[in-house]
Amino acid sequence: MRDSVLRTAVLVGTAALVITELLSPFHLLTRWPLGAAWLLAVAAWARLRPHPVVKSRFLPVEASLATMIAAIGGVVALTAILSPPNTVDAMAYHLPRVVYWAQSGSVAFFPTPYLNQIMLQPLAEYLMLHTYLLTGGDRLINLIAFAAYAGSIVGVSAIAAAFGLNTRSQAWAALFCATLPNAILQASGAKNDSLLAFWLVCAVYFAARRDVPWLALSAALALATKGTAYLFLPPLLLYAAAVLPRRQLAWIAAAICLLNGPQYARNLQLSGSPLGFDSAQGNGVFRWRNEHLTWKPAVSNILRNASEQLGARSVRWNQAVYDAVVRIHRALGIDPQDRDTTWPGARYEPPVNAKNHEANANNRWHLLAIALAAILAVTARNRQWTRYAAALLAAFLLFCLYLKWQPFLARLELPLFVLGAPLAGLLVEKLRYPAVALILALFLVNNARPALFENWTRPLKGPRSLLATARDDNYFSDMGQWNNRASYLESVERTAGSGCTQVGLDISENQLEYPFQALLRERNPTVRFVHTGVVNASARYATAGAPPPCAVLCPDCIANQQKIALYREIGPPIEIGRFLLFLGK
Repeated sequence: MRDSVLRTAVLVGTAALVITELLSPFHLLTRWPLGAAWLLAVAAWARLRPHPVVKSRFLPVEASLATMIAAIGGVVALTAILSPPNTVDAMAYHLPRVVYWAQSGSVAFFPTPYLNQIMLQPLAEYLMLHTYLLTGGDRLINLIAFAAYAGSIVGVSAIAAAFGLNTRSQAWAALFCATLPNAILQASGAKNDSLLAFWLVCAVYFAARRDVPWLALSAALALATKGTAYLFLPPLLLYAAAVLPRRQLAWIAAAICLLNGPQYARNLQLSGSPLGFDSAQGNGVFRWRNEHLTWKPAVSNILRNASEQLGARSVRWNQAVYDAVVRIHRALGIDPQDRDTTWPGARYEPPVNAKNHEANANNRWHLLAIALAAILAVTARNRQWTRYAAALLAAFLLFCLYLKWQPFLARLELPLFVLGAPLAGLLVEKLRYPAVALILALFLVNNARPALFENWTRPLKGPRSLLATARDDNYFSDMGQWNNRASYLESVERTAGSGCTQVGLDISENQLEYPFQALLRERNPTVRFVHTGVVNASARYATAGAPPPCAVLCPDCIANQQKIALYREIGPPIEIGRFLLFLGK
């Protein structure tokens, strides 16, 4: 049954990618052609799919763990359904790219000041686009991350089984994955780390099953989902190569090229690289990679990233962790605030774990379990588990070697924790008494409660609970620091009242455009958006002869004389907080 679930999911991901790329050149990414394509895909799969024979028996410990997992999953699913997509990245590029694709019926590149909207890996947003088109809105978009979270829970237990662990350890590995605080927080939102984790789980599972074609598809889907896959996947593929026939490895390269080829081609045309520019604006200022790929940046980032996973609610503990990391830096002659290895504007400080935010929530107890299991594998001289632990460690080292440190990298490390769940299952298998596994499980469930009910952006408890607030208000839950909700609402009201249906957005100063788009489309579903003021390489994708916008919103452009002069022909600027709105007559 688990094998069938994973194969079906890989086929769904592959179908979504292929359908999107086939319909896109003809601008057929609209509701009816897309619905017809999926009906054909489902009909074909229904004729070909295997019918697994399910054998079940009641096992008390396993049943108890499964009940805990189901309860956690139910709460996460409820959160995902009640909340709109609302994290900052979702407002800036995950959802805006969906809007522009939907209105053009194509995933062709478009002009944008924020190049993440076009050049980053698109598979998660392709799935969002399909739900957006088929349902007419964003109400199901969060369920994509939830489905990936649920699939990962199934997948890690399947890996544990393929590695020879008993059923109790398989169930505990699944619970380990289900209780990861960062996984819970992300599983009800619109980021893509959960989906990447799931494809990597599938890749490891099919490698363990010596099933190269399915491994190849899983690897290709991972690379089509998020850039960090290029850091996490190579060590896992090296691990797979140790157990797979060499002659079959060409499948992997073929699948990667075929499924990722269209996006590679678009990026080559845009930037000269198949992966696009190395910064979101294409100017190198906010470059993701370290300036020098040497041992000092790697060691510094290993220490700083590890310390972020150790944060607790104790200020004294956090300060002690910070002081220890700084002392090690000084002993090695490394600056912990080195600008060449630190995100612009960020500063390394004591770790925190107080707000239950998916960007920086850590998994410290899970990290301890993975570390103990890795030590156990090495000391027991278990070759299979030692190789697997080494692959996970190598993936983390590549991550630290390449990416600049910033205080929000904990979310990017989620796939490594998910992949560590089978390794943690090994730890439980060595315990003599089943009751100990249940006690540890209860501890992890209790540790997960804040992430379940007090999610910073999607809480179920307190005055901001999703159960007590309007859905539209929750678009702004992750934007409180800017205090601009009223500006968005008034901008929507004035634009809707003008009757304008061709709306320009200048996001050069503030990229959080989706709340305006979502709320305006609620008022007028026929409205279309276009980026204005684009001066980077994507300006070449402007549609010749397109009607000019009859309104332009420029967030955070107050007193910007250049913008005022640029849009004065549309109409005089209307000041709305820090926003400027230009309305035609």
